[in-house]
Amino acid sequence: MEIGLLQRQTTSLVMTQELRQALHLLQYSSVDVIAYLREQALENPLLELHERSTLSRERELDGTRPIRQTVSSDDKQAALQNVPQRGRTLADELHEQLIESPTLSENDKCELTYLIGNLREDGYLGEELPQLCADRKIAESEGERLLAILQSFEPAGVGARSLGECLALQLKRMPDCHPLAIDIVLNHLEALAARKWKQLAKQYGVAVQDIQQLYDQLKELDPKPGLRYSKETAIYVQPDVLMAKDESGKLLVFMNDDILPAIRVHEEYDHLLKQQVETSAYAKQKKQHVEWLKRSLEQRQQTVRRVAEVLASEQADYLLQPNGVLKPLTLNDVAQVLGIHESTVSRATANKYAQTPRGLVELKGLFSAHISKSDTQLTNHHVKVWLKEMISVEDKSKPLSDQKLAEQLRIEKGVALSRRVVAKYRDELGILPSSKRKRYNERTG
Repeated sequence: MEIGLLQRQTTSLVMTQELRQALHLLQYSSVDVIAYLREQALENPLLELHERSTLSRERELDGTRPIRQTVSSDDKQAALQNVPQRGRTLADELHEQLIESPTLSENDKCELTYLIGNLREDGYLGEELPQLCADRKIAESEGERLLAILQSFEPAGVGARSLGECLALQLKRMPDCHPLAIDIVLNHLEALAARKWKQLAKQYGVAVQDIQQLYDQLKELDPKPGLRYSKETAIYVQPDVLMAKDESGKLLVFMNDDILPAIRVHEEYDHLLKQQVETSAYAKQKKQHVEWLKRSLEQRQQTVRRVAEVLASEQADYLLQPNGVLKPLTLNDVAQVLGIHESTVSRATANKYAQTPRGLVELKGLFSAHISKSDTQLTNHHVKVWLKEMISVEDKSKPLSDQKLAEQLRIEKGVALSRRVVAKYRDELGILPSSKRKRYNERTG
């Protein structure tokens, strides 16, 4: 074996830090992009962010120039009136009932106020009752009495220490509640949820239909009664892309650039840094970074728009028609049309939404895989629609298993799918397996 030095010429792809950041920008949502730019502005004194002017989201269908919308003083006043106000909390509701209870002593109201303060947001008791009694230096029997008073307040189920107790408190207020319902909920809730109805019916000496009726009643109850007073506000998604139909019925695609801030070089810092020789290199580096950010954002918007235009063209029927269906379309299909890599299409559609005639649509949701090589127009969307229809008309006393559904698809639709694939689509539709869908004939008389 001979040992020596050897030179070899090879080529390799090196991903620079700027390229890595550009890829991240492409797959970021608009919210993430804004957060990233603000973070960069803290590190770069030459980077200045400006919120874009509020423009009308309506576009001229014969061009791309946005129409500026005038806002009257009345409209501004109405907008101010729409500012979210502090909502009524669970504690507010309970304290009001506490004040309006004439039979309670001042001491009881004081202790109940302490219990209310220890409720979780969902309405359950936050601490163990013995510990709360020890904190207040009262007997546990007294704590049980006070808790029973709190549990008599609205909403039904408040002050519960477990899910079973929460449901039992609500069942007590139902006039048509089965006599054994509360005992079953408190002691055999897991078996009831697992639909071991025959076992419970035998144990309690009742008909299976009685257990089924109790199960149906439980589905109408609120497992977290306190959350109806939750102070959390809804988070709205801002569309990255706007799709509008022109007079000819064609979809036009626009980027919603107004949601991203404009990037500029801070003139004051730029001027001061340029006058100081010792900081000129630093100024040049930071200014180059600002220019790179501007180019990267422009490239991001251009890539997203190009991908959105292909999606709008290919899925026009789905986006324009209320009953439209998705065509078979994959990441690779779009990549081939645009001459870019499949991973770029994936990044360009990740966490992106489009406002369309059909409503707000996630760009990722406009892809649909091929199901059959012989029928390239068949997608998983079609199969899911068929599965939903088959299950809706099945005999509920003998629901179709996944294997039976697969056989029925093959016979009626000519689609050959494995039982596992059928189970996957059924799960995605939020439909229970056959063992969980079985119903027993209702009792009469």
